[in-house]
Amino acid sequence: MASVVRRPPPEAIRASIIDATVRLIGRDGVDGVTHRAVAAEAGVSLSSTTYHFASKDEIVTAAFEHVAAFETDRIAREAEVLAGGDPDVASIARALATWLDEQVEGEGLLRVRAGYHLQLEAARRPELRDIHIAWGQAVNDLAERVLRAAGSPRPRTDARILAGAIDGLRLDEVTAPRPDFRRRIRPVIERLLTILTA
Repeated sequence: MASVVRRPPPEAIRASIIDATVRLIGRDGVDGVTHRAVAAEAGVSLSSTTYHFASKDEIVTAAFEHVAAFETDRIAREAEVLAGGDPDVASIARALATWLDEQVEGEGLLRVRAGYHLQLEAARRPELRDIHIAWGQAVNDLAERVLRAAGSPRPRTDARILAGAIDGLRLDEVTAPRPDFRRRIRPVIERLLTILTA
């Protein structure tokens, strides 16, 4: 009796296509995205990619939404832990350094690189700007919450400073990686937080 091969459910196929697109963008930029390349990366048929996404723009938009949601959720979990206690500069710096270190290795690195490529794509495609703006606002809101709990006298302004500094430090590491990122980055973050919460 022949065995029946069961197809994964449509939502699982769609999710694998989006994940594959994020990896492709992380490696090759948005220009690397084609239905054929995504199908090969996801291990699905070409017809599956065209069924779920009629155009490259649709796939790229879904990838951007996915990266923004993933990173926002991840930051929200960290902020919940930090703001929920009685955060001090050292504990916040330690948590941020660990969080950043996880982003610049393996799968995390591809997602971060994809995020930067997609943010640049938002400058050219107005339909992506709302995703970009909402993502940035969510990051600033979470940073503000942590800084308020840590005693910042101007948490809203300081959140923008912290988010911009973190982004710059991460981008520097992504473009020119060097050993011992977590060890190097922690005192920088701690110094900045000390100033912001003074």
